[in-house]
Amino acid sequence: MAVRNPEILKEVLGNPRCLARAFSRHVYGMVTWVDVFGGKLKSIKDLDAKLIAARVIADNAKHAKLFSDRARELGDNPQGYRPTQIGERIYEFLESYEDTIDCFAYALGSLNHFMSLLNLYYDVADAKSKRIIEEIRKDVEEHIGLLERYIKAHASTPERIKRAEELRLLAESIYTEREDEEIKWYVS
Repeated sequence: MAVRNPEILKEVLGNPRCLARAFSRHVYGMVTWVDVFGGKLKSIKDLDAKLIAARVIADNAKHAKLFSDRARELGDNPQGYRPTQIGERIYEFLESYEDTIDCFAYALGSLNHFMSLLNLYYDVADAKSKRIIEEIRKDVEEHIGLLERYIKAHASTPERIKRAEELRLLAESIYTEREDEEIKWYVS
C-alpha cells in the first residue's frame, strides 16, 4: 500500500519546515526501531537473520542521525516530536512478535511504506535533503531485498507464507493510517 493522499502530502511537505518535521518524526521512529529490534537481536539464533537484523539496526541508527542533523538545519528540533497513538501502536506490534519471520515480515511492510514516503520526499526536497534521501533510499532498497529473500527462503509452509504476507500488509496499513495523523502535526 502506498501513501493514501500523496498530492496533499507533497503540498504540505513542499514547505521546508514541514519536511523538517517529517524528518524529525522519522528520527523518533528509527531510534525506536533500533531499540526494539536491538532488544530482539539476542534471541535471534539463525546467523543469517542476525546479520540482517544487525544491518537494519545499524543503518536505522545512521539514518536517524542523518535525518536529525537535516531537520535541525531546516529549523526543527527532532526531540520535540511526540508520537500519535497510532504511532505508538506500530512499535507495540513489533515488540509483540517473537518469531524472526514475523518480525521480518512486519519490518518489510514498514520499509515498503517508508520507501513510498522517501520517493515522495525526494520529489519536494531541496538539493541537500535529496542527497540524504538518496543515501537512505539505497540502504532501504537493500534492506527490503534482504528481508524478502530471507522470508522466501525460511517461510517454508503455506501457513508461514500466508502469515508473513498478512503481517507485511498489516504494517503497511498501519503506517498508511499514521500518515493521515502525522500530516496534522507537520502543519501545526
